[in-house]
Amino acid sequence: MAMTSLGELREKARLDFATASHRLAYHQIMLVTEGTGNFTVDSTPYPCRTGSLLWIRPNQVIQFTPTPDMEARLLMFTETFPLRMRAHMGMLDDILRPSHWQLSEDELAAFQRVLALMLEEFERPDQGLGEDLLKHLLAVALLHIDQMCRGHHTNQGPCDSPSGEHGELFVRFRRELEDSYRTTRLVEDYAAALNCTPRTLSRACRIVAGNSTKDLIDARVALEAKRLLVHTDLPVGAIARQLGFTEVTNFGKFFVRRVNMTPGTFRRGVDPEK
Repeated sequence: MAMTSLGELREKARLDFATASHRLAYHQIMLVTEGTGNFTVDSTPYPCRTGSLLWIRPNQVIQFTPTPDMEARLLMFTETFPLRMRAHMGMLDDILRPSHWQLSEDELAAFQRVLALMLEEFERPDQGLGEDLLKHLLAVALLHIDQMCRGHHTNQGPCDSPSGEHGELFVRFRRELEDSYRTTRLVEDYAAALNCTPRTLSRACRIVAGNSTKDLIDARVALEAKRLLVHTDLPVGAIARQLGFTEVTNFGKFFVRRVNMTPGTFRRGVDPEK
């Protein structure tokens, strides 16, 4: 785990945040404390100001353009660092969940107190329990975010931590989806892998996420397609094959149906409504 500030990154690394989009191999939580800027996560732009909170998960494609007066606190950790959370704490591994929140004054003050405790422990010489303390403080920070997310009733994705039989099945489905979305988009295949019927899986997805199983599968495939179009120079045909499409025309039809523009238009960054 590591903690730093935007100012420290500017001084030490002299980073150019206006460069081309890139992927992180770790989790990054950023809390804007001063100034403004723009942050794009998986092709979705988020204007940032004081109180903006962003959670970038591994492999999400990002681009960051801060103004010179922007300051932020950054918290970075690998997928294996956090304590083992409850089975239905899906914020860590569900990339379809929200990445951005605008905190109220009370939420901002509360979260800054948590980060201040983490920073104090991070900078303290380790006397043997430093890593354990940081893991517990990180768990507190993540639970704060989960609680704030549910309180905001955002429409960006499911925030409520799923529980019960349907919640457990949904969590297993999301993990199976991450492993298999490149090879199959059939609901029946996921149901078989989870040892349940398609109807049972569909009910769990509807109750927990408010979407059909098929829609969640297609959303994940479309998300990866957008990432590859933005982050790589792979030909559209190669991207189609990576995502399990045997015909590039079928991939094109799928992409238009999900994104409302062709892969080529999306890659060029052309807004079809302009």
